Amino acid sequence: MSQNRRILFETLYLLWMGALPVLSSLLLGYFALANPDFFTSFNALESVIFWVIAVFIMGLALCPTTFFAMFTGYVWGWSGLLPLIVAYAIASLLGYAMARKMKGDALIELIRVKFKAADFLDNVQAQSFAWVFLARLSPIFPFAITNALMAFLGVPLRQFFVGGTLGMLPRTLIALWTGTQAASWANLLNHPEMLRWQDVASLGMLFISVIGMFVLAKRKA
Repeated sequence: MSQNRRILFETLYLLWMGALPVLSSLLLGYFALANPDFFTSFNALESVIFWVIAVFIMGLALCPTTFFAMFTGYVWGWSGLLPLIVAYAIASLLGYAMARKMKGDALIELIRVKFKAADFLDNVQAQSFAWVFLARLSPIFPFAITNALMAFLGVPLRQFFVGGTLGMLPRTLIALWTGTQAASWANLLNHPEMLRWQDVASLGMLFISVIGMFVLAKRKA
């Protein structure tokens, strides 16, 4: 495959990872509204199957992780926290593995040369744990795109997994709590003021992540 085709293919992969979750979350939200008792009637085996499917839903960028956490809080409350975290962690590994297969060498090389970002990319690789943690903490970095970019950059699996899981916890807890406070999805959608506390917390996490990334960027790789 030519260099230009590889760059196009890898760029389209990132765009897919960013756009598809928005569309699929609308479908999941509609289904939850139309079938409010469907998910709460699962037996043990059906619950296991659901969470296995959830791994692929999040890992393949079929639904935003924040939306899925809100959905989990609404359906199961805090009892859904542990399986959500486990599913999230495995989903991140799935997304990482897919992107490693994709490699992303052509796109990363284009960024290095075209945008003269070699020093910055080297910095990310050298301080990968902190960068992954802050990227996960920030509400503006989509889950699937972060998986792909960190894999493209060759971030070690251990730093990616541990740093990413820890960084995502605050966002996940806030989204889950928001879901538990919603009397219904319809009520949540019709009363967006319920999300104000979450918005304030998200701004706080964004501020922390931006400051942290600025400090990291100033350090030498």
